[in-house]
Amino acid sequence: MDISKTCFICCLLSQFLGNASESLAVTKLDFDTGQPLRNQVIKSGKIKVQVSYKPIDLNERVDDNSDINNVSYKIFYNEQLYQQNSEYSAFGSGYVELKDLDNNGIDEIIVSTYSGGAHCCTSLVIYTWQKDKFIREETGFLDGSGGSFEDLDGDNSYEFVTVDNAFLYAFSSYAASFPPSRIYTFQQGKLADVTRKYPQELRKTLAAMLKAFQLAKKEKAEVNGILAGYVAQKILLGEYEEAWQFLLANYDKNSDWGLDVYGESTALGKYPDFPTALRAFLLKNGYLSDNKNNKK
Repeated sequence: MDISKTCFICCLLSQFLGNASESLAVTKLDFDTGQPLRNQVIKSGKIKVQVSYKPIDLNERVDDNSDINNVSYKIFYNEQLYQQNSEYSAFGSGYVELKDLDNNGIDEIIVSTYSGGAHCCTSLVIYTWQKDKFIREETGFLDGSGGSFEDLDGDNSYEFVTVDNAFLYAFSSYAASFPPSRIYTFQQGKLADVTRKYPQELRKTLAAMLKAFQLAKKEKAEVNGILAGYVAQKILLGEYEEAWQFLLANYDKNSDWGLDVYGESTALGKYPDFPTALRAFLLKNGYLSDNKNNKK
């Protein structure tokens, strides 16, 4: 075979294998309870993360006052170290993932860790490269798995879909609480609340709330925690008055969950009923305003 043709074929093959290798590159590492990670690398373009993780033996006695830092990572851009952290704990759940959240061609770094506990708590940290440094954003502690990144409008930018954790336990047990939606966009390294811009998503959750309420009513179970979320969800859709009339007709008048009025640390008294307590709660959390204009 002609040497020039051989070289040409070799170049094509090399390029193909290189592209294939890049497309198959690992971009997510999960924290498995039985599988440690030691300096494992995920990479996308100029972004690289080196991750170590040591599973926690839940049978070992742990001092409640001690920090169990079993996750560490280093973040590189163009092979230069910019960030490192070794102060995170993951109890059998979590991950590090590279995903282009804002559709700018450069992947963000998502670090998800779970604190442990029956109903708590996931924390997500997001790093994004801007100009000559990484910008850090945090979700704070969120219930369960925290939420999910979804492209709700098909524009190749991801929204973070979660719930308002303030409603959990507020007017019922955890199992009987149904918190309203929270949707965030991620732009310029920051999460911004855009919940009201996605009415179709809100109505999907609203339908699930109504179904949960009907089932609870049928089984004579707790309903006030569901109704609280239902009213808030309807407010997000600009339908407060309709929701309030529904609540007045259906709430459990015998439940005193959530009626205590608290100061900084002590109970100061009680609200007379659930609607009064809920209205105060909705005002405090920004769903209602004192100016009576609560249709939007």
